[in-house]
Amino acid sequence: MGKRKSERIPPYVAYRTFSNFLAELKARGIPSRIDRSVMSHKSGTVQSQLLLTLSYLDLVKDFSRPTQKLRKLLESEDSERKAVLREIVESSYDFVFDSTFGLRTATSHQAEELFQKTGASGETVRRCIAFFLAAARDSGIPVSSYIKPHRRRKSTSRKRERTGRETPGAAAPRLDDLDVERGSKKVNLKSGGSLKLELSMNVFELDKKDREFIFSLIDQLKNYERENQA
Repeated sequence: MGKRKSERIPPYVAYRTFSNFLAELKARGIPSRIDRSVMSHKSGTVQSQLLLTLSYLDLVKDFSRPTQKLRKLLESEDSERKAVLREIVESSYDFVFDSTFGLRTATSHQAEELFQKTGASGETVRRCIAFFLAAARDSGIPVSSYIKPHRRRKSTSRKRERTGRETPGAAAPRLDDLDVERGSKKVNLKSGGSLKLELSMNVFELDKKDREFIFSLIDQLKNYERENQA
């Protein structure tokens, strides 16, 4: 039996990336299975996020096989497409449309509190909300004007600006594509040495506690990269 939507982290890929991928499928035709080979031109991170998004929205089932919802969405146009998308959003985000939340009057902090209950944390929470707001706007769902998408905070470089002691030509630590479904990533540390994060199971099989722990580690790696970006 699958987990309830309120116990799974909602989509947090950029909505434009998701929309562009749907446009690619519509132009090329729907494959019998939507796996990584269909999106081989995208980074490993984006592939994982798209697969999670398709699963969450019930656009794929049973080992990534396209559902009738996906076919109907890609075959519809204009107002019909908007209605189909709205149905998908409302059924996938049932916890958001709970009358106790009040989607038309809620604030940004209330939205963050609600999405945190799914197991999302840090920057992931804000990205989840940003995706939902874009999907709601695209499908014509009215949302409170008090819920605003948060922009990612830019890291400051005050220490570098004060001292100017950066070593010329020194390579800054970088976090390239992290395959969050199955894979590993080694990050070079600024003080020397490296740190390796490895995941050896399917992310779809993670329970809520493990998922929260793993994604918190990923958030820390991303924060480390931003703070030490040259």
